[in-house]
Amino acid sequence: MKLQNQVALIFGGSSGIGRGSAEAMAADGATVVVADVDEQGGAEVVAGIEARGGRALFVSTDISDEDAVARAVATTVEQYGTLDSVVTSAGAGGREWHRGIDIFLKGPYYACRHAIPVMVERGGGTIINIGSVASLRGSIQTSGVDGTAYPMSKHAVLGLTKTLALTYGPQNVRVNCVCPGYVKTGLTKRLYESPESETLIKETLRVPLGRWGEPEDIGKVVAFLASDDAAYISGQAIVVDGGLTAR
Repeated sequence: MKLQNQVALIFGGSSGIGRGSAEAMAADGATVVVADVDEQGGAEVVAGIEARGGRALFVSTDISDEDAVARAVATTVEQYGTLDSVVTSAGAGGREWHRGIDIFLKGPYYACRHAIPVMVERGGGTIINIGSVASLRGSIQTSGVDGTAYPMSKHAVLGLTKTLALTYGPQNVRVNCVCPGYVKTGLTKRLYESPESETLIKETLRVPLGRWGEPEDIGKVVAFLASDDAAYISGQAIVVDGGLTAR
């Protein structure tokens, strides 16, 4: 129970990596606030955590709406009196460039902008942004320029992470970026459920561990980064990709 007495706010916590993070952090003792547009999924996550003896709350939040993000932070503090960790894991499909930037880049910025002052006031905290292996290298887009929102924003989120880690480290705020590889989420469902799924992972993408990542694979790393076991880790890109980027 390494996160006992901690409060974690997880944007995008209703599904995928966000859900894996919420469940892993709750399993380690954290009180979890799930902030998402998916109310049904959020209710399921909260119910599951409570059924296992944990504490959780759902707050309807669109991470691309700064006012909604500010309300989620304020609600967390009002409800529980503190805010120890923030995870930015919200995502969405589609290739509309501005919408992608709003969710994948502006959203984490809004979360950091409103959470960090709370953390500074209480003496510290931790931000865990969910990036991607696309934070680290280029990505060929079949749709050309219009398809650049995802890799572009994920590069920027890593820059945001490093900059904030340098800026707020003296106030004991740690900021890290987890960079997953190919994980089973709503964004990759059509790929991992296809008949070619195993061939894709093993032969086309050549992931050394030979399997898709599970949301809990990432969630456990997020929980570790929120704990005191990671007290000297900040400003880092933590790659969790089954060995994909080792080559």
